[in-house]
Amino acid sequence: PSESITRRLRHILELYPEGPSILSELIQNADDARASTVKIMFNMRSYGTSSLLGPKMAGWQGPSMYVYNDATFSERDFQNLARIGQASKL
Repeated sequence: PSESITRRLRHILELYPEGPSILSELIQNADDARASTVKIMFNMRSYGTSSLLGPKMAGWQGPSMYVYNDATFSERDFQNLARIGQASKL
């Protein structure tokens, strides 16, 4: 059976060590994609939980980090993302 993309991404994120190394990885990814701009924003707010789809989402209501780069996300990028965790993502 095929593993869902969200499950694969969750597993990959669990493998990242805590700390600033994730910022280096995100900046490197932007550079690899030939982005000319990278923006990082930290949002220290927490949001309410009364309108969530499920109670497990309560722990994800802040604080948060947003990362943006101006590279174009292509169809090939999406296909590579869909194959994360398989033998090859290229």
